[in-house]
Amino acid sequence: MRRVVNILKWSLLLIYFPVMMAFISFKNNSLVCSGVAVTVTDSLTTNFVSGSEIRKLVLSRFPDLLGSQVRDIDYEAIEASVEKHPAIRSCQVFNNAHGIVNVKITQHEPIMRVFSGNSSFYLDENGVQIPVSGRFSARVIVVNGKIPKDKEDLLTIVRFIRDNSFWDAQIQQIYIRRNNDYILVPRVGEHLILLGSSERLEEKMNNLMSLYHELDPKEWNNYKSINLKFKNQVICSKSSL
Repeated sequence: MRRVVNILKWSLLLIYFPVMMAFISFKNNSLVCSGVAVTVTDSLTTNFVSGSEIRKLVLSRFPDLLGSQVRDIDYEAIEASVEKHPAIRSCQVFNNAHGIVNVKITQHEPIMRVFSGNSSFYLDENGVQIPVSGRFSARVIVVNGKIPKDKEDLLTIVRFIRDNSFWDAQIQQIYIRRNNDYILVPRVGEHLILLGSSERLEEKMNNLMSLYHELDPKEWNNYKSINLKFKNQVICSKSSL
């Protein structure tokens, strides 16, 4: 008897799954897009764009999206269109079982704000330019002066500062001279840090750290400049006060 019951169970399962798969396939083929939902995955840290803004962008560029059959939607085209937005790094588009088209986006993460002439913009760690937004201001290091076309040295310096918790807290600004010398402006202390180029960057910053350890923070205000440009030397110029 038990054997008969088991055979019946397996027979029902063998019938059930093909029927359910056929039903699901039919349902998916007839499913229509009933809405667009946008998720900004990094909205807690970066707010260059909002979900409502991207939703409007998608619906304006794909006006026939709502009400169209899900099977006919070109998800790659939507992704490519959204990724053209200068603040967006990546986009994924997919639908759920209820016909909602989900748009999942990640923004570029700025590591510096550049002031060049009358213009201002952000750069991410790969040098991608991000326009300034009226709805969000990133708390990042400020860069001004003679901004070079080749920004690899600048990116190297800013990445180094960002990746070290002390320097990230201490250095608030970078000024670039016409001869491509870099000057660091600290938050604590009245001195300027003459870095020069990005060559021997780690060595130079280690020398500066050693100097900081030797001095009481109150003494940092006694110096006008700290020159790190020369190998195996730290040249300090005292304030005239």
